[in-house]
Amino acid sequence: MKPYPVMMNLEGRKVLVVGGGRVARRKAGSLLESGASVVVISPELETELQDLAKQAKIEWVPGYFDESLLDRYPDATLVFGTTNNRDVNVRVHRACLDRRIPCNIADVPDLCTFIVPAVITQGDLMIAVSTGGSSPALARRIREDLEQRFGPEYAEMTRVMGDIRKLVLAIGMPSDENKKLFTEILDSGLLDALKNNDRQRVLEILGSILPKEVDPKSAAAETADN
Repeated sequence: MKPYPVMMNLEGRKVLVVGGGRVARRKAGSLLESGASVVVISPELETELQDLAKQAKIEWVPGYFDESLLDRYPDATLVFGTTNNRDVNVRVHRACLDRRIPCNIADVPDLCTFIVPAVITQGDLMIAVSTGGSSPALARRIREDLEQRFGPEYAEMTRVMGDIRKLVLAIGMPSDENKKLFTEILDSGLLDALKNNDRQRVLEILGSILPKEVDPKSAAAETADN
């Protein structure tokens, strides 16, 4: 069965992480970046997780996993199991199934009801790669290849295109004209100008393509000067 790809908004959502080691630290870090409210369940924490707990960036529940802990957090959106103990992982999996909470057990696809892809991020651009749990190593390799292809300029390109889209849609042009306009911008050399931090060239390109109702400077307001 093929998994269904989806991007989930975790802003303010409760997410439980079972385990307090290196894998738990990575999971907690990425979850915090997504705005999740992270609860770590473990008798001990590695150093960075200890620091996060002291700073109240995560909630630490000191102790071993017990399924009753899930009842303390009925609003849990996701659960991650990050221990290297098969018995604990199985108990986490079963407890989540009983409560219909999606769970991910690190490196154990058969105990996962969802999997986490390898991801590269440049600003608002996010590219996810998954092998369906078959080979995380291959997914990482593909991610590394993509990181060479999609550099920091794509963060700026994504931001500018987002600003342009808002400005253009506000005009109320027909959707087919919008599509043609956005495609022309993508094919215009704007990406290279952004990569070179050439603000003047960015303004020239946008000025030659955008409708007169849209000020190029508004779309490129945050673009650095060369």
